[in-house]
Amino acid sequence: MRLGVTLAGVVILCVLGLVSVIHGSNVLPQGSATVVGALVFCSCVTGMMVAHIYTSYERAQRTAVQLQKANIDLELLVTERTQRLSEKVVELENARAEAVEANAAKSRFLANMSHELRTPLNAILGFSEMIQHQIYGPAGDARYLEYARHIHNSGSHLLSLIREILDLSKIEAGKMELSCEAFDIEGLVDEARKLSRGDANHVLTVFVEDGLPALFADKRATLQMMLNLLSNAVKFTPRGGAIAATAVARTDGGITLSVRDSGIGIAKADIPKALAVYSQVDCPEVRKHDGTGLGLPIVQALMKLHGGTLDLESEAGQGTSVSLHFPAERSMRRGEDAAIAA
Repeated sequence: MRLGVTLAGVVILCVLGLVSVIHGSNVLPQGSATVVGALVFCSCVTGMMVAHIYTSYERAQRTAVQLQKANIDLELLVTERTQRLSEKVVELENARAEAVEANAAKSRFLANMSHELRTPLNAILGFSEMIQHQIYGPAGDARYLEYARHIHNSGSHLLSLIREILDLSKIEAGKMELSCEAFDIEGLVDEARKLSRGDANHVLTVFVEDGLPALFADKRATLQMMLNLLSNAVKFTPRGGAIAATAVARTDGGITLSVRDSGIGIAKADIPKALAVYSQVDCPEVRKHDGTGLGLPIVQALMKLHGGTLDLESEAGQGTSVSLHFPAERSMRRGEDAAIAA
C-alpha cells in the first residue's frame, strides 16, 4: 500500500514538471521547471527500479523461506524413509540368514538320514528277492512270487530315488568326500553300459580313444555320473533309438566323457531348468517317466567337486548330448605325482 502511494506521488510530480516545460506554466519558472521535471522523472524511474528491486527481494526472501522449509521437510522424509529402508534391510538379512540355516539344517538332516533310510529298504529288497527266488523252497502260490517281484521293483525304485536325494543333500551339506584313485576309463564305461540295461531296446555304441590315459578321480562317483547319463538316455530315447558313449582326450590334456542320444531332447529354454536343483522340465514327454529330476544336477555337482564342468546341448525332438570335461590334472598323462596333488 505504501509503495503504491509513493509511486502515485512521484508520478504526479513528474506530470506537473512536464506540463510546466511544455506549456510554460507559471507554476514554476521555465528553467527551474525543466530541472524539476527532469529530476522528478529520474526520481520516478529510480523509485520504480527501487520498488521493483524491493519487491523482488521480498519475493526472494519468501521463496528462500519456503525452500528452507521444504528442504527441512524433505530431509525429515528422507531420514524417515532411510530408517524404514534400513529396518527392512535388516529384516531381509535376518530372513535370508534363517533361510540359509534352514536349508543347511535340511541338508544335514537328510545326509544323516542316509543309514536310517537305506537299511530298512535294503532289508525289504533282500527278503523280497529271497521270496522271488524261493530260496527256502516253493512259495506255494504263484501270486506270492508276483507280489514279491512287485515289492522288489518298487523297493528298488524307491531306493534309487532316496539315493539321489541323499547324495545331493550330502553334496550340499559339504559332506561328500572324494576317494580318488587311478582307473581305466574303458572298463568303467563298459560297466556303466551294462548297468544301464539299454542294449536290448536301443542301438548303444561305445567308443574309447586308443591310448587314453587313466583317470584320477572318484571311481564310484564317476561310475554314478556315467550311469545317470546313460540311464537318462535310455529313459528318454524311444525303442530302437541310437545312444553313444565316448571317451576322448582333449588338446589341453584333459579327458571328456560324453553320452549322446537321439531321444526326445530338451528345448533350449528348458536347459537351465533341467540343470537346476529341485526343478523339472515341464514337458508331457518328460512327465511320462518316473524320477526326481535330480540326475543331471547331481552329475553337475559331482563334476564341480572334481574341478570339471558339465556341458549340455539339446534340442526338442533332436536328441541330447551331455559332456563331462575333467581337467588336465585328473589325467595320469601328466604323471602320477601331479594327479595325486590335484
